[in-house]
Amino acid sequence: MATLIIDLCSIFFFLRTLDHVCHIYDKNRVKWGVLNSACDDGKAKIEVDWKDDPRAYVCYNPREPILPVYKEPKLHCDSLPKNYMPLHFCMNETIKYNSTVPTYGDHRPIWPKFGEYEYVPPQRWLHNIEHGAVVMLYHPCTHHAVVDELRQLVKGCIRKHVITPYNEIPEERPLSLVAWGCHLSMSYVDKKTVFEFIRSKGLHGPEGMYPKEGQYTYKLKKLAIPPKGSDLEDSKLCPQI
Repeated sequence: MATLIIDLCSIFFFLRTLDHVCHIYDKNRVKWGVLNSACDDGKAKIEVDWKDDPRAYVCYNPREPILPVYKEPKLHCDSLPKNYMPLHFCMNETIKYNSTVPTYGDHRPIWPKFGEYEYVPPQRWLHNIEHGAVVMLYHPCTHHAVVDELRQLVKGCIRKHVITPYNEIPEERPLSLVAWGCHLSMSYVDKKTVFEFIRSKGLHGPEGMYPKEGQYTYKLKKLAIPPKGSDLEDSKLCPQI
């Protein structure tokens, strides 16, 4: 009996070890979530994704901020291949996307800490989406009051969020929410639509329930905290409603 118990314990330990190894490596054999100066440490060679160009997040028409025009929100969801898993690529390789606002795709091994950024490129925040985050994008020329209205809703709904300006979205719908496989574009803040999107699309993805904080912090303005009425695991989305 003692031998059987020891054997069972050995098998259990082996399976736990195997699960851990598989969990941190992808099919590309790149270890994700582990700082590695030879691959990705969240600091070196980040200009591969973004050359620190302020045009990505600065409005050059500050006298004419984009105001709401009350066009209907547009929801687009991609049809993902069954069992699709994105790959992780080191900083010696470039990553390009086929859409202006990607909702899934290959990305960097080190993901951003959840919160608001002066700017963070999609090669980073797509990893957050794989972990169930909701990303808020806004055109840098959007009126600050409109941006703040959406910001407060997102922060009050889900801890796992990333907020960043993004000049690739059209001015006619300068507000966007992105989750795993889906993208909501808006010309104004519709609270009901925002809540429905976050509650139905948030925490999805291959690692949708993974709560661990990221390690990329470049241009981080404010670290995310759990909304009142929820917790680090986002066990209750949009608890205020």
